[in-house]
Amino acid sequence: MKLQYLGHASFRIISEMGTTVVCDPYKSDWVGFDMARVRCDVVTISHHHGDHDCMDSIIGSPAELDVQISCAADDIAVESIETFHDDVKGSKRGKNLVFTFLVDGLKVVHMGDIGCLDDNVVDKINNCDVLLLPVGGTFTVDAIGAKWYVDNVHPKLVVPMHYKTDEHSFDVDGVDKFLSLFAPDVVQISSSDTLTLYDAPTNETTQVVVLQRFKD
Repeated sequence: MKLQYLGHASFRIISEMGTTVVCDPYKSDWVGFDMARVRCDVVTISHHHGDHDCMDSIIGSPAELDVQISCAADDIAVESIETFHDDVKGSKRGKNLVFTFLVDGLKVVHMGDIGCLDDNVVDKINNCDVLLLPVGGTFTVDAIGAKWYVDNVHPKLVVPMHYKTDEHSFDVDGVDKFLSLFAPDVVQISSSDTLTLYDAPTNETTQVVVLQRFKD
């Protein structure tokens, strides 16, 4: 499996067979930079805000999944869990979908813009292999809330997303607040935009991997 970071909260998941899923594609004028043009078989949308549901950079005519669902996209099993975009049961920002993917024997979870601490989500994604987790606060859980998910889910790998960079046009916290909550030896700042996993990770302690943004 290959996991490629497209920036903001968007990722491309590619199975060994070549099935491709893009999560939460974004509109450039909402985020501050252009998303790379990519081709895929399926697009998952955690919620309908412009920085998570824009199809402008998607090539072809993929299936779009934006509801609570359990299905298969060729060799990738997809399931979504309904939760909230805020900590007041959606009254501020509405609902949010957490998507889980079973791909090449690995469980990958994209948390979307989760804004609450949800025990139901924890139960369903517990011990996943890869957790794609917002950490910037304001519109999502902040660094402390994100660490709560790590401590309760016990993922093998965490890839932070939805945090402030020099390119972003709106204000959320940077990734450093989240990283400061971990021992330095479990944090890797990758020079690549892609994480490749051939087998399930075997590390006992959660590792945090910060990926670079893919630019075409």
